[in-house]
Amino acid sequence: MRLRLTERVPSRADLRVFAGYCVAAVVYIAIGVTVTDFLLSVWVGMAYVLVTAWAVPMAVRRLF
Repeated sequence: MRLRLTERVPSRADLRVFAGYCVAAVVYIAIGVTVTDFLLSVWVGMAYVLVTAWAVPMAVRRLF
């Protein structure tokens, strides 16, 4: 059984989503370094992921 290379290579849309998560992680770490309480709160972390991974892209899609 041969595996196809196209099944293993992510699409451009997948890479764009991955890049968005990477940018969100870098910003979260930068905020956490400056404001330690922000980094240590589980609820703030969950809210941050919700806003950066869902709300911001949705707002950008509606604008453009």
